[in-house]
Amino acid sequence: MTFSFDNRVKYFMIVPCIVFLLGFGVFPLIYSGRLMFFDWNIGAGRPQIFVGLGNFFRLFQDRIFLQTLSNTVIFVIVSVTLQSILGLALALLLNRKIRCQGVFRVIFLLPMMASPIAAGYTWRMLFHMSHGPWNHLLNLVGLPASPWLSDISTALISVILIDVWQWTPFMFVILLAGLKSIPREPYEASIVDGASHWQVFKYITIPILSPVITLAILLRAVEAIKVFDIILVTTAGGPGSATETITMYARKVGLLQFNLGYASTISYALLFASIVIFTLLIRLMGSEKKFQ
Repeated sequence: MTFSFDNRVKYFMIVPCIVFLLGFGVFPLIYSGRLMFFDWNIGAGRPQIFVGLGNFFRLFQDRIFLQTLSNTVIFVIVSVTLQSILGLALALLLNRKIRCQGVFRVIFLLPMMASPIAAGYTWRMLFHMSHGPWNHLLNLVGLPASPWLSDISTALISVILIDVWQWTPFMFVILLAGLKSIPREPYEASIVDGASHWQVFKYITIPILSPVITLAILLRAVEAIKVFDIILVTTAGGPGSATETITMYARKVGLLQFNLGYASTISYALLFASIVIFTLLIRLMGSEKKFQ
């Protein structure tokens, strides 16, 4: 195999990209993987001490880590489930011939256009205890004001509602595209056979759309498990650790307490758990055969 001048130029042009990926993607991953086995607190000025699997054993005795793990699991399951149901409902609604369809599509997509920081600040004002419009509406119907983001019992569900508001449009777009791709022949045949709307939805729409639904759920779950911006702006993980997720705890341990070894272990634990959960989810939903 010979390399012409043009081929050498092509390979030379991708060298900066490869160097960037190795320097800012692969190297940090390998280096943080090595740090999992060391106790290294640069804030205390101590040298790296090899502890083997000691950091992993520490995880299971860390009450805050278990709390953040629970918060993350609840956040992902509830948030993605609500987004999937609402996104599918909106997609089914706008897949019909209705007036002002284009206007509704634009309105439904607007929340997704906002950055998580902007969405967080907006909803922090909406949930304000004294001046927020949601508490004003509750007072109008005779209900007491709710400490949405400042009470342990309501803070996590309030953060979930913000995430649902912002990312339901993502599910809506993907599922609407999936509905548009379904051929009309099965529906026409079902009408001839006298099938009801529910039977058409259950036996035609859902089975054909299931690979798209699975893909949308996986994409949102991957993003939801890394949630950080919205929670940082609205509650900063509080009150206490009521809304603190694993990514926030890893950031606190690594960048505020400077315990880089333990922070790397927390991050890799999240990575391993994500791989296992998503693999099981794909197999459970039987998507592997459908994607082939």
